[in-house]
Amino acid sequence: MYKIVEVNNHNLLKKFVNFPVTLYEENPYYVPELTSEEMKNLNPKKSVYLKTNLNQCKCFLCLKDDVVVARACGIISNVHNEKTNSKRIRLSRFDTIEDFEAAKMVIEAVENWGKSMGMDTIHGPLDFNDLGREGMLVEGFDHLSTFETQYNLPYYSQFLEKLGYQKEVDWLECLIPVPHEPDKRNERLAEIVKKRSKLHEVEIKSVNWLIKNYYDEIFDLIDETYGTLYGTIPFTPEIRKSLVSQFKLILDKDFVCLIADENGKLAGFGFALPNIARAVQRSKGRLFPLGWARILHSLNNVEVVDMALIGVLPQYQDTGATSIIFNSILKNMCKRKIKVAETNVQLEENFKSIKLFDPYNPKHKCRRRSYVKSLDGKEIKFHNAMTNTTT
Repeated sequence: MYKIVEVNNHNLLKKFVNFPVTLYEENPYYVPELTSEEMKNLNPKKSVYLKTNLNQCKCFLCLKDDVVVARACGIISNVHNEKTNSKRIRLSRFDTIEDFEAAKMVIEAVENWGKSMGMDTIHGPLDFNDLGREGMLVEGFDHLSTFETQYNLPYYSQFLEKLGYQKEVDWLECLIPVPHEPDKRNERLAEIVKKRSKLHEVEIKSVNWLIKNYYDEIFDLIDETYGTLYGTIPFTPEIRKSLVSQFKLILDKDFVCLIADENGKLAGFGFALPNIARAVQRSKGRLFPLGWARILHSLNNVEVVDMALIGVLPQYQDTGATSIIFNSILKNMCKRKIKVAETNVQLEENFKSIKLFDPYNPKHKCRRRSYVKSLDGKEIKFHNAMTNTTT
């Protein structure tokens, strides 16, 4: 007997958060979220995403004979809907056993809540913002996920398509083999661009120094350079603080590059994160009692890095400024004997961003998809991936 339960207390939230960890316990490619962070992010009393009118959220479980068999979450991003003049609900945190009826019931629960809130369209999987896990895996099921990305089995997308969901955008991920030595041509190009554009690298003394001196400038630049892309919203001061506290301990100054103009104003940035996927996987998303020890061990023995973000002000985007950033980070990867760099999710229509990696012989790893479905029976107004406007 199937039953839908709305998550409205601590015990149900704990079941909601732990379900995919149990579901994928024997899967070698799944990397869980940090349980403590998920519990906080989905708790209206503690979440920086739910304390204000930024978002509304509702989580549902599907039980079969009192055992959890599926879960899904609906997020209404008021900021994004105002920005795009739309009435959309985000499908988030969808996981299910291979049981179409269970998947159908839990997704319909999200859809019905969305309709009751006046929404006319559902899309996703998406998180509260662009730095969360987004996109359903549709290619690359035999690759280990990064800490920043979600894993799912092939039947997920089959279930969604059977329920009438259509592709809206895709993201791509690539693997970049790191050479043993820096490419001298890249170094020469970086120096030429520095002189021509009057840019220079900022000497980063420590992670704490970086946060103290460039915290707001980096987030301002993220908002400016990523603001037009699919699903993005600006970061509030509270969200900025939360993200910094979450990632501060795994930031490594060797894998960060800032470039500034002749007046010292930040013109661009790029950073990669040490890959902690195996450590988090072994700890099943729990930091205690051994999770932190495993993460710290992986930070001291880095072989793989995740290319997290890169952003350059519009006036420098066609000047080759990104070559300065890549050259700086790549030199330190070679110095630290990093074997592989994994790109973050990149919109398949973001040709400029994808082309940046061409000189490094990237290898395709994964494809992720955001689906869309009408809730009111009317024609879907698709969002453009690069401008976030309807077409």
